[in-house]
Amino acid sequence: GWGPREALIGVGAFIGLFMVITVAIILFSATRDEFITDDVGDSFEKMNAVAEYADERLAAAANGESLPGPPAILANQSDLRFALVMTGVSQVFLVALVIMVSRQGVSGFVRQTGMDRIHLGRVWLIAGCVILAYIGTFLYSVAAAASGIGWLEPTSTVPAAVIRDDTTLLITGIVTLVGAPISEEMFFRGLLLSGFSRWGAIVAAIISGFMFSLVHFDPGSFIPFVGIALGLGWLYWRRGSLWDSIAFHFLFNATSFSIMVATR
Repeated sequence: GWGPREALIGVGAFIGLFMVITVAIILFSATRDEFITDDVGDSFEKMNAVAEYADERLAAAANGESLPGPPAILANQSDLRFALVMTGVSQVFLVALVIMVSRQGVSGFVRQTGMDRIHLGRVWLIAGCVILAYIGTFLYSVAAAASGIGWLEPTSTVPAAVIRDDTTLLITGIVTLVGAPISEEMFFRGLLLSGFSRWGAIVAAIISGFMFSLVHFDPGSFIPFVGIALGLGWLYWRRGSLWDSIAFHFLFNATSFSIMVATR
């Protein structure tokens, strides 16, 4: 198998991969007048921007000046699709990175992580864990809202604007329902949790869980995602099959995705 050394190499390679993808997005955005992958502000901010635009047009018309262009307050679907495709590319490279760093080859990694064993009888246990995760996240959200500290409140890591375009929504589905469960579980549970386990199961679970939460880049989601990551780690270690945590990840994301689609 692999140990802490390979896990640490994996962390470094992951950071490098993230930086390369970030640079690619920055270079692409530099070719655009504006690069907007999400709506700007909430409903009140949008209405305020529209009202200011109306005032500017009236003032320009009254003074015989050229009319200003409309404000960019909604996500640009082309920009959003590019960002999503780059996310998908990073997921493919992440899978390749895991296989390379583990030095086991595809078949060796599959055997080491129990991916050669599928037990459909555990689906109900996994579904129950997903329900508990949603209940826990909801209770945390309520408590965070009651605290009055805005940054503690979880926000979706997927822009709501994806529901406005069928192609964008399709890419989102592929990235969140296929790419994320497989690539993230192979990296965080398969490579990191297994690798750091030589330092102790609890230490390995905490390290992999914290990293899993950090890469979602939402301060409000950090605490609940650490809890979810610990649950994912428990599912993996309980039977020694990475398919259990992949199934949880898929069901959790599928529930969120279904709720988002239902609001179209």
